[in-house]
Amino acid sequence: MSLSILIVVASQRPDSASLRCGRYLEHVALSAGFDRSDILDLGESPLPLWDTALTTNAGHWSGMPVLRKRVQAADAVILVTPEWHGMATPAAKNFLMLCTQKELGHKAGLVVSVSAADNGVYPIAEIRMSGTKNNHLCLIPEQLIFRQVDTLIDADSLCSNEHFDARSRYTVELLAHYSQALKPIRALPGVPSEVFVNGM
Repeated sequence: MSLSILIVVASQRPDSASLRCGRYLEHVALSAGFDRSDILDLGESPLPLWDTALTTNAGHWSGMPVLRKRVQAADAVILVTPEWHGMATPAAKNFLMLCTQKELGHKAGLVVSVSAADNGVYPIAEIRMSGTKNNHLCLIPEQLIFRQVDTLIDADSLCSNEHFDARSRYTVELLAHYSQALKPIRALPGVPSEVFVNGM
């Protein structure tokens, strides 16, 4: 059974360190059980901030049908966010707010943070606490933190640390297993729910 992965790079800077990490993870994913990949770079293609006109698909939301199809096509999602001021980026939270369970529901998700120093924990805690309430993305128990990113991942998106590379490969392979296991859930009648749209 084939698996497709979407890697959302939520830095708001073009050609970011987070994008280098996303490209590295794409390479890892294609050798760890995923057959197809798609990178959504929010630094290159920013999304409008959530507002109540979202469901109209008009005006600044005219691109939403295409985005929804890209997200729906994925069996798993990796969300890569740099740590800015101890937080996930606005782009990361906005992406999670724009998606519903029709796009992300009951899919395996991996949250990844990027730090130029030795930080990176806070964005993961933030997203785990509130980022999946209404979109029903299923974050796996593992996460990755790209610390000292400028020396860890080079300009060619290659990892300089053998231990971190092994940890990344283990984590993404586990994500593939979760992705495969959750496919039958999404095929059940009433999933996603039309009645219980939002989480409690």
